[in-house]
Amino acid sequence: MTDFDAVGWVSRAQAFPMAIGRVPGVVVRSTTVAAPIAAAELQAIERALGSTVPTSLRALFTRGASAVDCSYVLEPEGKSLERLRAILPDVTRIFGGARLSPASELVDNCSALRDWARDTWIADDPDARSLWESAIPFLRLENGDYLALDLRTAASEPPVAYLSHDDESFLLAPTLMAFLAAWERLYYLGPEQWLLRPFTNDTGYLDPESERAARLRELLGH
Repeated sequence: MTDFDAVGWVSRAQAFPMAIGRVPGVVVRSTTVAAPIAAAELQAIERALGSTVPTSLRALFTRGASAVDCSYVLEPEGKSLERLRAILPDVTRIFGGARLSPASELVDNCSALRDWARDTWIADDPDARSLWESAIPFLRLENGDYLALDLRTAASEPPVAYLSHDDESFLLAPTLMAFLAAWERLYYLGPEQWLLRPFTNDTGYLDPESERAARLRELLGH
């Protein structure tokens, strides 16, 4: 974890929406970053969880920020819309921006995951239920989905999973650091699955070096 610059990642995430704010069709919605959480506060959260927060997420919360909401929307017109449709044929607008649910909501979000796994269709799918019951969420989306760390393995740096409340869940990156790096290169797109799926490769992981990803960066002026 010594190579994870949480402060730098958060700083770039906060600056990014303003950097592309001059691109025609872009509206900046938020550039909010909360101060890092104290280690003692995170330990209290862990006691309430009954488990330890993985090292990568701990570093993000205690060194980078306890919450992040840096969002933008692109609603292009004319040739810019044509360029977007060439990248994502069924899309006329995109949105994104780095987000991290507040550390203070971690216990409630974990409880919501367990409830959904117990009380919905997921209860009848052993693999999905195992994932939902073991995961530690770091972002709760407005549509009921989550980004979470998959703790089913004994890895010290678990993979990042997209938990879909009404569809199949899947892995997005082998570690949180890999996800954050790839997401940054994808201009923090989404992260709803219908926006991120087109930017995955044959492994299922995000691929920020693909031709589609390069065209996305060109569209947004970088």
